[in-house]
Parts: sequence; structure tokens; C-alpha cells
Amino acid sequence: MQQSRSRQSRSELTHPSAPISGNTLMNLKLVLESVVGDGEVRDLDLAMLLNVPVNRLGRLKKAGAPAGAAETPDPDDEQDDAVAATIRPNQAILVRLLLKHPEYAPLTMRPGNAEMFELIAPLMPGTGSNGKMVGKQGYAPLFGRSYVSSYKMLAEAESTSLPVVRLQLLIVGRLGEMFRELCLAKVQQAAKKVPDYVLQSLKHDAGWQLLRARDSLTDWMPDVVFEEFSAELLRQWRTWFNECYLNVLRDEALSRDLDPDKVLLKGNWTNRKNVEPADLQNYDRATQPILGCEDSLFSIFRESFGLTSAEAFWALGLQVKAFYRFRQRARQRIDAPSALLVRYLFRYPDDIRHIIPAPPSGESILQTIQQDDPAFRTSQLGPMFGASRVMSYEFAADQHSSPFFARRLATIYAEQKRRGQPIYSQLRECVEDELKARGLDSREFWRDGRWNPSVSCS
Repeated sequence: MQQSRSRQSRSELTHPSAPISGNTLMNLKLVLESVVGDGEVRDLDLAMLLNVPVNRLGRLKKAGAPAGAAETPDPDDEQDDAVAATIRPNQAILVRLLLKHPEYAPLTMRPGNAEMFELIAPLMPGTGSNGKMVGKQGYAPLFGRSYVSSYKMLAEAESTSLPVVRLQLLIVGRLGEMFRELCLAKVQQAAKKVPDYVLQSLKHDAGWQLLRARDSLTDWMPDVVFEEFSAELLRQWRTWFNECYLNVLRDEALSRDLDPDKVLLKGNWTNRKNVEPADLQNYDRATQPILGCEDSLFSIFRESFGLTSAEAFWALGLQVKAFYRFRQRARQRIDAPSALLVRYLFRYPDDIRHIIPAPPSGESILQTIQQDDPAFRTSQLGPMFGASRVMSYEFAADQHSSPFFARRLATIYAEQKRRGQPIYSQLRECVEDELKARGLDSREFWRDGRWNPSVSCS
């Protein structure tokens, strides 16, 4: 009897029979924490997943009765209190999908600090040609922190700040790409068959998910090939780390009127002096200070990268209070980890994909769905992703991105389709589950596309 109750409770946890409400979000948090690398899912993560401003998430957690579908794409939910206070169908479908498949959540896996240090120690400033490693004190300065923080970070004695985590994601993302490309080159040159698990991992995995398995992914290489591979990989890693990442750090130090070599050694990044408009002529384009004022790179980050506010806060690893604290200190430099992140991303904008993937085009989503289900109609696309039927055509016609309501679901859909998962049937099942929970007739829904039958849908 006890086992039966346990199975029932687990089923209700991941397959709720009632419509998705604010209470379900806490269940989602627990389920996600069971699969996320560092075991912690923050409000910032939930806000990004649900694509709502993080300062509205508290109200969403208290949401009761479900809302109907959006009739028009909302630019950012920031002017509509009703949206933030109710669970929309697109959010309900997303929550159901992630409760069943938490591994689909686009919360990028990252290494712990000890693993990160082991990975980048051969690349750090001061590492000699003989491979002798630098001391641990040089670790934290690479992320805009003081050298004394290195020991706390490496001992995991304190939680790593989110801007630092984002910098780490950039590093493992780029190193992982180089590992994959070089490994694939060796696969093509291999004299014997390469194990299937290696081919699958190289095809599907990225970042830390790939790098943490690098030993097993190179086991098949003969010793001579592995030595050649390792030497070339280290050369590529060092070139990128020195010419790209460290150059960003050096320019950030110069923007703070600091000696780059001393900063990389000791991590004394702080400079709280005001930077007046007349002072900016003292810096070249690469070393302009990143301030809190409205025309700074920090302030235009969201618009420049085409992100929603929830995505921008998540990408920068910033809580709302920290963001507005920087903005209030308009003539001061923002904190070093955040400045490094902003400076790097504006210099290498394509690398934001290692933090938050860009949504696929609506056109491509419709094409992949109709490959799986040739009977699927364009008019069903909006309802499938939690919007009204009238939204289907604008969604399907978009050749560059996805509309607001579909950004997260479309991103997950495209990624899992790429990985060979039966995402169409899984997503459709979640839609059916929410329809049943809301007491809506499935046949009428797929015919008429109405999440709110009391409202006429042309």
C-alpha cells in the first residue's frame, strides 16, 4: 500500500491531473534540481524558462486559475500585470514537458571550480612551456575576483557568483567546440571503426557535457594519434585563451586604469572613481570603461542581443537589484565579473550561444513538425505552442526567430529534434494533458484551436 501511494505521488508530481498553476512551479523547481549539475535552481532560472521578468515571478507562483491564450505576441510581458499573474497555456505546456523530461531544460551544465581549475590551469598566465602549473591564487583573477577568493572558490566554501558562472560557460563552450572539431578530424582519419558512443557524443553534446567525458571519448585513439591530438588541442586552446579571453581581461584592466599584469596576478580589479564624459577620450575603443549610464554597453545589452528581459538577466547572471544598482551608479564602472562578461560578448557576440541558445525560426519549426506529421496544419501551430490559432501564421512565416510566447518551447523543440528525441509526440502529449486538465475537448481544440472556448477565435 505504501509503495502504491509513493508511485501515485510521484506520478502526480510529474503528471499533474489539475491545470498547471503557480503551485506547480515549486514542483518543477524540485524536479529540475534533481538533474541540474550544481543542484540549485534559482528564481532567475525559472524566470528565464517561463520567459517572464524575474521581478514578476513571485506573483506567477501564486497564480491560480489558468489564463487563456495570448491573441497577440507580447513584447516582453513588462506592461501587462495580468500576464505575469496567470499561467498561460504556453507556460503550462512547458512546465508539463519539463516535469516529464527535466533534462530538456536549457540550463547549461557547468563544471565545479576544482574541475574548472584543472581544465584551464595549463592555459593560465605564467604556465611555462614545460607545462609547470601556476599556483591556485591565479584562478579567481581570471573571473574578475581578487586572488584571495581563489582558495574559497576552489574549496567550494562559497557559492560562485552567477556572472562568474557565465564566464565559465563561455570558456567551456569554446574549449568544447575546439575539442569536438579536432576529435571529429581524427575520427575521419581513423583506420578502424570508432565506437558509436563517441560518435553520438560528438554529434549531440557540447560544453562541459563534452569535456567532462574527454578521456573516454579519446580512449579509442592509438598512443601516437592521442599524443598528436593532445598537443594540437593544447595549442589551439592556448591560442584562443591568450588572444581572445585574456585580451578581454587586459582591456578591462586598462579601462580601470590598472596594470593588466598586476591585475592578472593579484586580481585587484576595483576602481570606484567616477568616469565623466570628458574622461572617455582617454580610452580607445577597445578599453572604454563599461559604466552604468544609459548609453553604455551594459545598458544596451538586452536590445543589442535581441533578448527578452528574463533572458538578459539570466545571460548576465544578474538579479534585478544588482542591475538597478549598477544603473544608479551611472558614472561608475560596473563590477568586474559583469564588465568582463559584457565586454567579451560585445567583442565575440556569436559566443552568447554558449550561455543561451537563440530561438529557431518559426518556419523551421513548422517544417520539422510536418516531417513527423504530414497532416499537421499551419493553423495548429499557434495552439500547439500555447497561443491562439490566429498567431499560427505569423509564427510560421518568421524566417529568423520565434514569437515571444514560443521562444522557450521552440528552442527546446529544435534541440531535442536535433538529438533524435521524439519531441513532437512528447509535446503533443503535454498539450493533450493540459487540455484534459482544463476540461477542454481535444478534437474540438485541434479543429478550432481555442484554449478559451468562450472567446471567439477567427
